Amino acid sequence: MAEYRLSYKGVSAVVESAGAELISFIPQNGREYIWQADPAVWPNHTPMLFPVCSATLNNTLKIDGVPYPLGKHGFTRKVPFELGRHGADFVELVYASNPETLRQYPFEFLLHVTHAIAEDGFSTTFLVENKSEKRMPLCIGGHPGFTCPLYEGEAFEDYQLVFEKPESGRNLTLSDGTCIDGEEQIPLQGGTILPLDHALFDQRDALVFEKLNSNVVKLVNAKTGRGFAFDFHKFDVLAVWTMPNKKGNYLCLEPWCGLPAVKGETGNFEDKPYVKFLNPGESFQAGYLMTVIE
Repeated sequence: MAEYRLSYKGVSAVVESAGAELISFIPQNGREYIWQADPAVWPNHTPMLFPVCSATLNNTLKIDGVPYPLGKHGFTRKVPFELGRHGADFVELVYASNPETLRQYPFEFLLHVTHAIAEDGFSTTFLVENKSEKRMPLCIGGHPGFTCPLYEGEAFEDYQLVFEKPESGRNLTLSDGTCIDGEEQIPLQGGTILPLDHALFDQRDALVFEKLNSNVVKLVNAKTGRGFAFDFHKFDVLAVWTMPNKKGNYLCLEPWCGLPAVKGETGNFEDKPYVKFLNPGESFQAGYLMTVIE
Protein backbone atom coordinates (compact mmCIF):
# COMPACT_ATOMS: atom_id res chain seq x y z
CA MET A 1 0.00 0.00 0.00
CA ALA A 2 1.32 3.41 -0.98
CA GLU A 3 0.49 6.81 0.48
CA TYR A 4 0.45 10.08 -1.43
CA ARG A 5 0.84 13.39 0.39
CA LEU A 6 -0.69 16.62 -0.89
CA SER A 7 -0.01 20.19 0.20
CA TYR A 8 -1.18 23.66 -0.78
CA LYS A 9 -0.79 26.96 1.11
CA GLY A 10 -0.71 25.40 4.56
CA VAL A 11 -3.32 22.74 3.69
CA SER A 12 -2.38 19.05 3.75
CA ALA A 13 -3.98 15.76 2.78
CA VAL A 14 -3.05 12.09 2.52
CA VAL A 15 -4.43 9.56 0.04
CA GLU A 16 -3.72 5.84 0.14
CA SER A 17 -3.64 3.46 -2.81
CA ALA A 18 -5.91 0.89 -1.12
CA GLY A 19 -9.38 1.85 -2.31
CA ALA A 20 -8.04 5.26 -3.45
CA GLU A 21 -9.19 6.63 -0.08
CA LEU A 22 -8.57 10.14 1.17
CA ILE A 23 -7.44 9.37 4.73
CA SER A 24 -6.62 12.86 6.00
CA PHE A 25 -7.51 16.46 5.22
CA ILE A 26 -6.21 19.26 7.43
CA PRO A 27 -6.85 22.86 6.32
CA GLN A 28 -5.17 25.98 7.66
CA ASN A 29 -7.12 25.83 10.94
CA GLY A 30 -5.24 22.65 11.88
CA ARG A 31 -8.35 20.50 12.40
CA GLU A 32 -8.63 16.95 10.98
CA TYR A 33 -11.84 16.77 8.93
CA ILE A 34 -11.63 13.10 7.92
CA TRP A 35 -12.69 10.34 10.31
CA GLN A 36 -9.62 8.44 11.45
CA ALA A 37 -11.01 4.95 11.03
CA ASP A 38 -11.24 3.71 14.62
CA PRO A 39 -11.58 -0.08 14.10
CA ALA A 40 -13.76 -0.35 17.20
CA VAL A 41 -16.33 1.96 15.62
CA TRP A 42 -15.97 2.08 11.81
CA PRO A 43 -12.64 1.12 10.20
CA ASN A 44 -12.83 3.27 7.07
CA HIS A 45 -12.19 6.84 5.97
CA THR A 46 -13.74 7.74 2.59
CA PRO A 47 -14.43 4.54 0.62
CA MET A 48 -15.87 4.67 -2.88
CA LEU A 49 -18.75 2.47 -4.04
CA PHE A 50 -18.70 0.75 -7.43
CA PRO A 51 -20.41 -0.75 -9.40
CA VAL A 52 -23.30 -0.70 -6.89
CA CYS A 53 -24.28 1.50 -3.96
CA SER A 54 -25.24 -0.28 -0.73
CA ALA A 55 -26.74 -3.77 -0.67
CA THR A 56 -27.79 -6.00 -3.53
CA LEU A 57 -30.62 -8.53 -3.34
CA ASN A 58 -29.19 -11.66 -1.68
CA ASN A 59 -25.68 -10.40 -2.56
CA THR A 60 -26.47 -11.12 -6.19
CA LEU A 61 -27.15 -8.99 -9.24
CA LYS A 62 -28.52 -10.18 -12.56
CA ILE A 63 -26.99 -8.78 -15.73
CA ASP A 64 -28.66 -9.79 -19.01
CA GLY A 65 -30.53 -12.39 -16.95
CA VAL A 66 -27.35 -14.01 -15.59
CA PRO A 67 -26.76 -13.86 -11.80
CA TYR A 68 -23.41 -12.60 -10.53
CA PRO A 69 -22.11 -12.56 -6.92
CA LEU A 70 -21.93 -8.88 -6.09
CA GLY A 71 -22.02 -7.80 -2.47
CA LYS A 72 -22.73 -4.58 -0.61
CA HIS A 73 -21.07 -1.46 -2.09
CA GLY A 74 -19.32 -3.49 -4.81
CA PHE A 75 -15.64 -4.40 -4.89
CA THR A 76 -13.47 -1.27 -4.91
CA ARG A 77 -13.28 -0.35 -1.24
CA LYS A 78 -9.87 -1.90 -0.46
CA VAL A 79 -8.45 -2.96 -3.82
CA PRO A 80 -5.02 -1.63 -4.87
CA PHE A 81 -5.22 1.36 -7.22
CA GLU A 82 -2.31 2.32 -9.46
CA LEU A 83 -0.87 5.81 -9.64
CA GLY A 84 -2.04 7.81 -12.63
CA ARG A 85 -0.89 11.39 -12.08
CA HIS A 86 0.44 13.14 -8.99
CA GLY A 87 1.07 16.84 -8.38
CA ALA A 88 1.67 18.85 -5.24
CA ASP A 89 -2.06 19.43 -4.69
CA PHE A 90 -3.72 16.45 -6.41
CA VAL A 91 -3.42 12.76 -7.11
CA GLU A 92 -5.20 10.55 -9.63
CA LEU A 93 -5.43 6.82 -8.94
CA VAL A 94 -6.60 4.23 -11.45
CA TYR A 95 -8.14 0.76 -11.22
CA ALA A 96 -8.77 -1.53 -14.19
CA SER A 97 -11.07 -4.50 -14.60
CA ASN A 98 -9.38 -7.87 -14.12
CA PRO A 99 -10.34 -11.56 -13.85
CA GLU A 100 -11.67 -11.09 -10.30
CA THR A 101 -13.90 -8.14 -11.22
CA LEU A 102 -15.11 -9.89 -14.37
CA ARG A 103 -16.31 -12.78 -12.20
CA GLN A 104 -18.62 -10.35 -10.39
CA TYR A 105 -19.29 -7.76 -13.09
CA PRO A 106 -18.80 -8.88 -16.73
CA PHE A 107 -17.50 -5.61 -18.16
CA GLU A 108 -14.09 -4.20 -18.92
CA PHE A 109 -13.65 -0.75 -17.43
CA LEU A 110 -11.13 1.81 -16.26
CA LEU A 111 -11.93 3.68 -13.05
CA HIS A 112 -10.20 6.95 -12.14
CA VAL A 113 -10.39 8.60 -8.70
CA THR A 114 -8.89 12.08 -8.33
CA HIS A 115 -8.47 13.95 -5.04
CA ALA A 116 -7.48 17.60 -5.16
CA ILE A 117 -7.03 20.13 -2.36
CA ALA A 118 -7.46 23.89 -2.32
CA GLU A 119 -7.05 26.67 0.20
CA ASP A 120 -10.55 26.13 1.60
CA GLY A 121 -11.40 22.48 0.94
CA PHE A 122 -11.03 19.43 -1.29
CA SER A 123 -12.71 17.70 -4.21
CA THR A 124 -13.09 14.03 -5.10
CA THR A 125 -13.92 13.07 -8.68
CA PHE A 126 -14.87 9.68 -10.11
CA LEU A 127 -14.47 8.89 -13.83
CA VAL A 128 -15.56 5.54 -15.29
CA GLU A 129 -14.63 4.47 -18.82
CA ASN A 130 -16.42 1.61 -20.56
CA LYS A 131 -13.73 -0.48 -22.23
CA SER A 132 -16.16 -3.26 -23.18
CA GLU A 133 -17.76 -3.85 -26.55
CA LYS A 134 -21.24 -3.78 -25.01
CA ARG A 135 -23.41 -1.35 -23.08
CA MET A 136 -22.35 -1.22 -19.42
CA PRO A 137 -24.72 -0.43 -16.52
CA LEU A 138 -23.21 1.06 -13.39
CA CYS A 139 -23.91 2.74 -10.10
CA ILE A 140 -21.27 4.74 -8.27
CA GLY A 141 -20.99 6.70 -5.07
CA GLY A 142 -18.88 8.09 -2.28
CA HIS A 143 -18.89 7.22 1.42
CA PRO A 144 -16.76 9.94 3.06
CA GLY A 145 -16.70 10.00 6.84
CA PHE A 146 -16.25 13.43 8.43
CA THR A 147 -15.08 14.22 11.95
CA CYS A 148 -18.03 15.39 14.06
CA PRO A 149 -17.54 17.19 16.37
CA LEU A 150 -14.56 19.10 14.98
CA TYR A 151 -13.47 21.10 18.02
CA GLU A 152 -12.70 20.26 21.64
CA GLY A 153 -15.58 20.84 24.02
CA GLU A 154 -18.21 20.13 21.36
CA ALA A 155 -20.62 17.18 21.10
CA PHE A 156 -22.11 15.36 18.12
CA GLU A 157 -25.50 16.73 19.16
CA ASP A 158 -24.23 20.31 18.82
CA TYR A 159 -24.22 19.87 15.04
CA GLN A 160 -26.91 20.07 12.41
CA LEU A 161 -27.26 19.21 8.76
CA VAL A 162 -28.60 22.18 6.80
CA PHE A 163 -30.06 21.71 3.31
CA GLU A 164 -29.65 24.60 0.89
CA LYS A 165 -33.33 24.44 -0.12
CA PRO A 166 -36.54 23.33 1.64
CA GLU A 167 -37.00 19.54 1.67
CA SER A 168 -39.85 17.18 2.52
CA GLY A 169 -37.76 15.02 4.86
CA ARG A 170 -38.86 11.89 2.98
CA ASN A 171 -36.54 9.06 4.00
CA LEU A 172 -36.38 5.63 2.38
CA THR A 173 -36.38 3.04 5.17
CA LEU A 174 -34.31 -0.13 5.41
CA SER A 175 -35.83 -2.17 8.23
CA ASP A 176 -33.16 -4.87 7.96
CA GLY A 177 -30.37 -2.43 7.10
CA THR A 178 -30.07 -3.69 3.53
CA CYS A 179 -33.34 -3.56 1.56
CA ILE A 180 -35.59 -0.53 1.08
CA ASP A 181 -39.04 -1.57 2.25
CA GLY A 182 -40.84 1.69 2.97
CA GLU A 183 -40.53 5.37 3.69
CA GLU A 184 -41.09 7.87 6.47
CA GLN A 185 -40.96 11.60 7.09
CA ILE A 186 -37.99 12.92 9.05
CA PRO A 187 -38.93 16.25 10.70
CA LEU A 188 -36.77 19.10 9.40
CA GLN A 189 -36.81 22.41 11.24
CA GLY A 190 -38.08 25.02 8.81
CA GLY A 191 -37.85 22.40 6.07
CA THR A 192 -34.05 22.69 5.95
CA ILE A 193 -32.44 21.77 9.30
CA LEU A 194 -31.82 18.27 10.64
CA PRO A 195 -30.45 18.40 14.23
CA LEU A 196 -28.02 15.54 14.82
CA ASP A 197 -28.57 12.94 17.49
CA HIS A 198 -27.06 9.45 17.68
CA ALA A 199 -30.52 8.09 18.53
CA LEU A 200 -31.65 9.09 15.04
CA PHE A 201 -29.28 6.49 13.58
CA ASP A 202 -29.57 3.91 16.36
CA GLN A 203 -33.26 3.58 15.47
CA ARG A 204 -32.97 3.29 11.67
CA ASP A 205 -29.35 2.87 10.50
CA ALA A 206 -29.00 5.17 7.47
CA LEU A 207 -31.09 8.06 6.23
CA VAL A 208 -31.57 7.80 2.46
CA PHE A 209 -32.84 10.91 0.70
CA GLU A 210 -33.72 10.93 -3.01
CA LYS A 211 -35.28 13.55 -5.30
CA LEU A 212 -33.83 16.37 -3.23
CA ASN A 213 -34.17 19.99 -4.18
CA SER A 214 -30.73 20.63 -2.70
CA ASN A 215 -27.35 19.92 -4.26
CA VAL A 216 -25.47 21.28 -1.24
CA VAL A 217 -25.73 20.59 2.49
CA LYS A 218 -23.83 22.11 5.38
CA LEU A 219 -22.66 20.24 8.47
CA VAL A 220 -22.21 22.95 11.07
CA ASN A 221 -22.25 23.62 14.79
CA ALA A 222 -25.66 25.16 15.48
CA LYS A 223 -24.15 27.77 17.83
CA THR A 224 -20.88 28.74 16.16
CA GLY A 225 -21.75 28.09 12.52
CA ARG A 226 -18.37 26.40 12.01
CA GLY A 227 -18.16 23.25 9.92
CA PHE A 228 -18.22 22.71 6.17
CA ALA A 229 -20.36 22.70 3.05
CA PHE A 230 -20.74 19.55 0.95
CA ASP A 231 -21.63 19.88 -2.75
CA PHE A 232 -22.86 16.70 -4.48
CA HIS A 233 -24.03 17.87 -7.91
CA LYS A 234 -24.56 15.07 -10.49
CA PHE A 235 -25.55 12.55 -7.81
CA ASP A 236 -29.15 11.39 -7.43
CA VAL A 237 -29.24 10.34 -3.77
CA LEU A 238 -27.73 11.50 -0.49
CA ALA A 239 -27.38 8.96 2.32
CA VAL A 240 -26.49 10.14 5.83
CA TRP A 241 -25.03 7.60 8.23
CA THR A 242 -23.03 6.84 11.32
CA MET A 243 -22.66 3.35 12.78
CA PRO A 244 -25.71 2.59 14.97
CA ASN A 245 -25.15 2.09 18.69
CA LYS A 246 -21.48 3.14 18.57
CA LYS A 247 -21.76 6.88 19.29
CA GLY A 248 -18.81 7.52 17.00
CA ASN A 249 -17.57 11.07 16.52
CA TYR A 250 -18.16 11.16 12.77
CA LEU A 251 -20.88 11.46 10.15
CA CYS A 252 -20.86 10.05 6.63
CA LEU A 253 -22.37 12.06 3.80
CA GLU A 254 -22.80 9.62 0.94
CA PRO A 255 -23.62 10.85 -2.57
CA TRP A 256 -24.92 8.00 -4.74
CA CYS A 257 -25.90 7.34 -8.31
CA GLY A 258 -27.93 4.30 -7.27
CA LEU A 259 -29.95 2.85 -4.41
CA PRO A 260 -29.85 -0.24 -2.20
CA ALA A 261 -31.96 -3.22 -3.15
CA VAL A 262 -35.67 -2.41 -3.10
CA LYS A 263 -38.27 -4.85 -1.76
CA GLY A 264 -39.96 -6.60 -4.65
CA GLU A 265 -37.34 -5.61 -7.24
CA THR A 266 -36.41 -7.89 -10.15
CA GLY A 267 -32.74 -8.07 -9.20
CA ASN A 268 -31.84 -6.99 -12.74
CA PHE A 269 -29.12 -4.36 -12.89
CA GLU A 270 -30.82 -2.54 -15.73
CA ASP A 271 -33.92 -2.03 -13.55
CA LYS A 272 -32.10 -0.46 -10.60
CA PRO A 273 -33.07 3.13 -9.77
CA TYR A 274 -30.58 5.76 -11.01
CA VAL A 275 -28.43 3.25 -12.90
CA LYS A 276 -26.22 4.85 -15.55
CA PHE A 277 -25.55 3.24 -18.93
CA LEU A 278 -22.37 3.66 -20.94
CA ASN A 279 -22.07 2.58 -24.55
CA PRO A 280 -18.70 1.21 -25.67
CA GLY A 281 -16.07 3.92 -25.43
CA GLU A 282 -18.24 6.25 -23.34
CA SER A 283 -17.40 7.59 -19.88
CA PHE A 284 -19.27 8.97 -16.86
CA GLN A 285 -17.95 11.50 -14.37
CA ALA A 286 -19.29 12.71 -11.03
CA GLY A 287 -17.74 14.11 -7.89
CA TYR A 288 -18.20 15.98 -4.64
CA LEU A 289 -16.70 19.11 -3.13
CA MET A 290 -16.09 19.97 0.52
CA THR A 291 -15.57 23.59 1.58
CA VAL A 292 -14.52 24.63 5.10
CA ILE A 293 -16.77 27.12 6.92
CA GLU A 294 -15.02 29.08 9.65
